[in-house]
Amino acid sequence: MPGATRGWASRRLGMSDPMFSTPLVWQLGAGLLLALLAALYLRGWRRLRRVEPRLANVARLLAFLAGLTALALALIWPLPIWSNQLLTMRSVQKALVAMIAPPLLWLGCPVHVIVWGLRRWLRHSFVYLRQGHGLAAQGLRRTTQPLVGWFAFVGAFLFWHDPQSAPFLLGDTMLHYLAPWLLLGAALLYWWPVVGSGPRIHNRFPAWVLIPYLITVEIPNMVAGVTIAFSSQPIYPYYAAVHAQAGDRLRLDVMNDQMVGGAIVWVFGSLVYVTSIVLVVHRLFRSDGATAPQPPPNWDADEKFIAPGLEHRARQNALRKVDLRHR
Repeated sequence: MPGATRGWASRRLGMSDPMFSTPLVWQLGAGLLLALLAALYLRGWRRLRRVEPRLANVARLLAFLAGLTALALALIWPLPIWSNQLLTMRSVQKALVAMIAPPLLWLGCPVHVIVWGLRRWLRHSFVYLRQGHGLAAQGLRRTTQPLVGWFAFVGAFLFWHDPQSAPFLLGDTMLHYLAPWLLLGAALLYWWPVVGSGPRIHNRFPAWVLIPYLITVEIPNMVAGVTIAFSSQPIYPYYAAVHAQAGDRLRLDVMNDQMVGGAIVWVFGSLVYVTSIVLVVHRLFRSDGATAPQPPPNWDADEKFIAPGLEHRARQNALRKVDLRHR
């Protein structure tokens, strides 16, 4: 690695805004926000459970807490620090923020439960915002359209993986700690219609529309992961410089680190999206009143499986059965 590149990495690692010279500010802010969300959810969950225990069940509580735990790992510690050293850890951070935490949070039905824990005037304000016709309500409906969420999510994770933008998202800078929050916001918008437990601001997405909605995100995610995993040279100069400085301390050389990081994006992402598609297909069957495809009536009739030239035997057997019934 040329000395100029090592010097660039040293300056990049040390360059930071005076206001954001330490990750402690961001870690404390993220910790306080997640703790506040947990407290509000638990308060609303206890109140709602006394009225509607089927909605405030233990499974929803566990899903929401698991989502907050995933966010704590990705936004507080250790991944914000480790992602500056290994691309593998940055891929894990992206998986937690974009593919694990948002579905788990939506499964907890967070908006409805948290609103139950608020004071009455705040609940009324929420209802007005959701059902009103003012500028705020109209703006909320327009910015949370499923198509807007799709474009925001695809654009956010492609920007996350772009080698040209990655240097600005790494190091102890403001963007390094802000970027996962922006990715989280786009992911929450994207998974909102898939899980279907958020506020009913828009018409419910038909289940068959969700299949291309998921596939069209799986394809760019797979392309990004495969490109990173099978590249024959380092894609990110930042990580190449970090590995050159660290030597053997990181346990992985730059190419193995890049291969594992790309494989996480590719394989784990495909697993999440394909599993979601299977669950959507299952939802389609349930909406039709069945849990499995139903065969057409009389599909196994004898005349449909009789060998050519022996059709008369099927007719003889049918007549024989009729005679036996009349005797």
